[in-house]
This record gives sequence, structure tokens and C-alpha cells, in this order.
Amino acid sequence: MKTFLLGALVVAVGGLSACASRYADAPAPTRFANATQQKVQAASHWQMIAEHVAGQLNRDLSAKLNGRSLFVPQPGGEQPFVEGFRELLITALVAQGLPVAIDPRGALAVDVRYSIYRFRPDRLKDTYYFGEATALAAGLWAVGGVVAATANASPPGVAVGATLLTVAAAADGFGWAWTEAHGSGKYASGPAPRSEILLTATVADGGRIVSRASNIYYTADEDDALYWNRASSAYSGGGLVSVVGDCGGGRTTCGR
Repeated sequence: MKTFLLGALVVAVGGLSACASRYADAPAPTRFANATQQKVQAASHWQMIAEHVAGQLNRDLSAKLNGRSLFVPQPGGEQPFVEGFRELLITALVAQGLPVAIDPRGALAVDVRYSIYRFRPDRLKDTYYFGEATALAAGLWAVGGVVAATANASPPGVAVGATLLTVAAAADGFGWAWTEAHGSGKYASGPAPRSEILLTATVADGGRIVSRASNIYYTADEDDALYWNRASSAYSGGGLVSVVGDCGGGRTTCGR
């Protein structure tokens, strides 16, 4: 009987392999391994991005400035995020101890390039957030092994300690599930964003790139105006802005 079943299995496997062609007109598409990507949801995140980029530049430029300063151009008329990022980048560079000039003459310019892309809405419907759960499960399996190995051990404190460790791991598991389900864990709440931004800062010296940092982030689709819409070049961070509303004294337009 066993010989018959083994023979049938060999025949079945052979049949399947015969159906699979060794040749194709194009390579079969495969997916990337699961990964995470930060989602920008607040202006404080802009600051964190600026600090991260400044840190990357500082590591590259600490021994390459040769007494020169950096200069961050502010052309104006850009998306609110980009204009805010330039301001925050200057602050972050100064905080890193890098010299930053307000005049471009004799300084190395930090060229900030920004691109934004919109993808189809259902592209991540089959992505599962299993990273922490898998690590947690592995930890629980390890604890289970400790309990099994020490259940019959002579020192009673060992088994008790292992049991307490199991309870603690289970509590951690419940905490992970609770925080993720209620949107207070590592993973951002809401659907996967359609918009992603590519942010690059480059410093060149005499036609040669001496430092370059590129980073990619999700952006909240509800905040499209901050990332897609360019501001009017007439206003670039200074001057008089007209505010329409109750200005007192019967006026409806005032300067702020």
C-alpha cells in the first residue's frame, strides 16, 4: 500500500512539473519583501525630516567644508511643505553645528529637489502588518521552550520565573494588538496613502557632488494641498498679507 501511494505521488509530481514550462516570453513578476515607510501627518514631522536630512549632510560634510558655509536657497512659490522644509532645514543645519550663510557668495548651496507621485488607491490591499506580530510570536515560542525545559527542574524558582515570563509576554502581545487596533501603535491609522514624496538634498563643490541624501515618505491624502499645490510666488515668507474678516471698527479687510 505504501509503495502504491509513493508511486502515485511521484506520478503526480511528475505531471505537475511537465505542465510547468521552462521557457517564457518575460520574467514572472514578484513582489518586494514587506517593509515600512513613514507617513507624514503633522508639521512636527516636517521638522523631524529636516533634522534627519541635516544629520545625513553633517556626517558627509564635517571634513569637507574647509572653512566655507552652506547656503539654502529659498526661491518661493513652492508647495507649503517644501517652503516649510527649507526653513526647518536651515534651523536643523545650525543645530548640527554647520555654518549656514545668508548670502550665497562663497558658500556651498544645498540644492533641495522635491517630487510627488500618486499611485492607484488599492495597491496595498494585500499588505499585512505582520512584522511585530511575527517577532512577538517568536518570542512566545522561545518562552514556551523555556517552560517545557524547566517544568521538571529541581529548583522550583526556575519554573515559577519561566511562568511569570510567559504571562508577561502574553501581556505584551495583548498590548501590541490593542494599540495597533486602536490606531495608537507603530502603524499609521487610516488607509494606505496614494501620495508619496521623494525629497533629495544635494551639496556640490566645483561640479562634484560631495553629499547627497534622498528619502521617501507617504503623505496623508487629506493634506494634498500642502504637498501638491504651489503657493503664489508673490508671497514667499514676508511682506503684508491681507486677511478678510472682522477687523474691528467696521473694517472687513486688515493687514496682519
